[in-house]
Formats: sequence, structure tokens, C-alpha cells
Amino acid sequence: MKEKFDILKDETKSKEVRYISFMGNLQRYDFAFMQNEENPDKSIVIYLQKNRFAVLGKEELEKEGEIEHIFHETEMEADEIREFLRNML
Repeated sequence: MKEKFDILKDETKSKEVRYISFMGNLQRYDFAFMQNEENPDKSIVIYLQKNRFAVLGKEELEKEGEIEHIFHETEMEADEIREFLRNML
């Protein structure tokens, strides 16, 4: 039987994952961080409570509305996340 899809890449890797939870002024936040192999200046950031992720570096933090859009948060919550991520990335 012919396969429906041609697999272009299939590999398994082990990664170190850093989990950090913190309490902001508005709510609790839980994140996981992994190094991005293709661009060492950026990290894979997973927002565990909302099942959302992004590849982020310092420049993405400064783009207006970027964190709000990626993580589906209000401006006030995004400001807390942005401040935290500035220290992490």
C-alpha cells in the first residue's frame, strides 16, 4: 500500500527543558524553556497554562502587541510576561 505522505524528516532528540513558575501581580504563570538549535539567540518558550508556544528572542519582546498576540493575554498580563522574559532570554 502506498503511503499518503512522503516523510521529509523524522528524528528523535533529547532536550533539556527548564520549567519556571512565578506569581505576578495578576496571576500565576508557568513556562517551559528549551534552547533553539537553529538560532542560539532565541529560545522555544511554552506557556503551559494556555498550551501556546513561540520561538522568542529579545527583539520579539520589544515588538508592540507581539506577546499579547502569541500568548492571548491582555496588555497588563503581557507586560508581566514581557518583564519576566526579559530576564530569562
